[in-house]
Amino acid sequence: MLSVIREHADSWMIKSILWLIILAFMGTIFYSWGMGGASGSAGGAIATVEGEKIYQQEYERTFNNLVEFYRQQFKNQFSDDMIKQLGLKTQALEALIQKKLLLLEAEKQNLKISDVELIAHLKALPVFQKDNVFNDKTYRNYLNYQRISPSDFEDSQRESLILEKLEKLFRVGSKVSQNEIQQAFIDQKEKAKLDYIRFNDDHFQVDKTFSDSELNDFFEANKKLFEVPPQIKVEYVKIDPKTYIAEIEPRDEDIADYYQTHIADFRIKKMYRASHILVNIKSSDIEGDAAPEEKQKQAQDKAKTVAAELKEKILKGADFGELAKKHSDDPGSGAQGGSLGEFPKGTMVSAFEAALDKLKINDVSEPVLTPFGYHIIKLEGLEEERIKTLSEVRDGVIQSLKEIKARQRVRRTAKHIHQDAEKGSDLKSAAEKNQATTSVTGFFSRENHGSSGIGDNPQFYNTAFSLTENQVSQPVHTLEASFILKVAENKPAYIPELKEVKEQVTEALTERVRQEHTLAKFKELEQKIAQEKDLEKAIQGLDLSVRHTPFFSKADSIPGIGNIKEIKNKAFTMSIGDTASAQVKNRLYLFKLVEKEAAGEPGKEMTQKIIEQVKLEKSRQSFQEWVANLKTRSEIMIDKTLM
Repeated sequence: MLSVIREHADSWMIKSILWLIILAFMGTIFYSWGMGGASGSAGGAIATVEGEKIYQQEYERTFNNLVEFYRQQFKNQFSDDMIKQLGLKTQALEALIQKKLLLLEAEKQNLKISDVELIAHLKALPVFQKDNVFNDKTYRNYLNYQRISPSDFEDSQRESLILEKLEKLFRVGSKVSQNEIQQAFIDQKEKAKLDYIRFNDDHFQVDKTFSDSELNDFFEANKKLFEVPPQIKVEYVKIDPKTYIAEIEPRDEDIADYYQTHIADFRIKKMYRASHILVNIKSSDIEGDAAPEEKQKQAQDKAKTVAAELKEKILKGADFGELAKKHSDDPGSGAQGGSLGEFPKGTMVSAFEAALDKLKINDVSEPVLTPFGYHIIKLEGLEEERIKTLSEVRDGVIQSLKEIKARQRVRRTAKHIHQDAEKGSDLKSAAEKNQATTSVTGFFSRENHGSSGIGDNPQFYNTAFSLTENQVSQPVHTLEASFILKVAENKPAYIPELKEVKEQVTEALTERVRQEHTLAKFKELEQKIAQEKDLEKAIQGLDLSVRHTPFFSKADSIPGIGNIKEIKNKAFTMSIGDTASAQVKNRLYLFKLVEKEAAGEPGKEMTQKIIEQVKLEKSRQSFQEWVANLKTRSEIMIDKTLM
């Protein structure tokens, strides 16, 4: 997913998704869920906004929450490297600064959330409902489990709703001109196809051995590249919930309360078992000079006719599975006789599921139109939605309660150790007093944690490097365990001797020479292709290949290339047969425009869709510009040494 965001980051859709992700996160940062209290002032101020302080503890909690937020978004793709790539430290501080700015501005504008609005919002949250109605006991139980007081939670929700009100002001205020509609339509519907060559900027090998003198000259000129960064060794206490789980036996009333509070988790969605035959809509098969929209309509009518003929054959006794194998344009299911297996409600597009809901077992649908084409659907099995009984989920509920109570005990223990350690800065004695032990990591830097012995734990490392001499950290709560840290030893940054890093210097110099050689070869190919217009001929004898894109629009990411503005801008100003090049970060591109397709004219439905898209993009831009303007007019001070 990260590569998708990197390659497509300039498209309006990805921008909107990222904006909504940040807004959603900002709606949750006002309270650190499960922390058992509001943000404290420990650790000093990392920033001030118009005189209002953002404390280091608040920043660390926000950073840790943001790490977990993205961990949930990216699942098993998340890693330490992504913290740097996504700029999460900066994002955390920016989110807190924006929160302060927006709430101060809301206060100036007398923008408030009334008790009536807050109550309506809380009552509408499904997590607090029982039988689709707000249930006060469920609400209280939920907050108890999260260790959040109602007043703290309600204050955080008020702030979240104020943010929503501010954001809506920009959405309502966005107007769209006819020129903007036309340009957005052209950007989405004008199509181009490219042939292209792509290779990294160090693609071509260089067979060269460097003398000691050459290595020394390169090292002397680039010493900073080989600097060993500051390193620290950390004394820490790790409190693992697994230590306590075996001791915990939940009460029957707790089990029943948890079941009711989390009833939505035990809902089994409606399950279908179905097969289908897909007939694609292929406008490229329609001959003649008709406009693209007319070709699309003709192709749609043709696909519907084919689907109707298949349905007629089935009614006359033809085998559904055999027809699917022979005629379906869905290669995955077609080979399996059209079988889609079992899937829950919400998996397929709405038109497909709406047709399923009208069928009885073994019925076959009329042709159903979706964005994929026309489908003939056969319903083969059905299980209605239901809620699992407590007896069915009791073991799982008990395990969940054990884990919750174990984490609560871990947090209490961590709090006690922290309090005891702060009194005398003796982490080891504080740990022993609370039946825990300390460990010491190996030396590690901000970038390289391999020798720490901790593993993938960004919250741990971020906290470690935020500590001053003799400072004991606040408890660091992660999914795995809780930690209290203290820096045991510091190693300052230093420039090593050449002999210590000779291998790295050789690799870096080799890379530099390869890049220079590759760039020279790129320029040579660029000239050759510009003259001869033949990509295949230009790369004969080289370890390169010509690739081909499908049709793409200016609003799309280019399949196989990504959302590279420079390439798209050139592609849509070139004539067929023209060639061009681009250098983007560490990749080099040579490409030729092979085909173009005009946009046509937008219909009424398409126009309305474009208006909504442009409004969303303009409101996003307006909001960002407004916040940027707020920042320039506000006094903001940041202590980057605490980040």
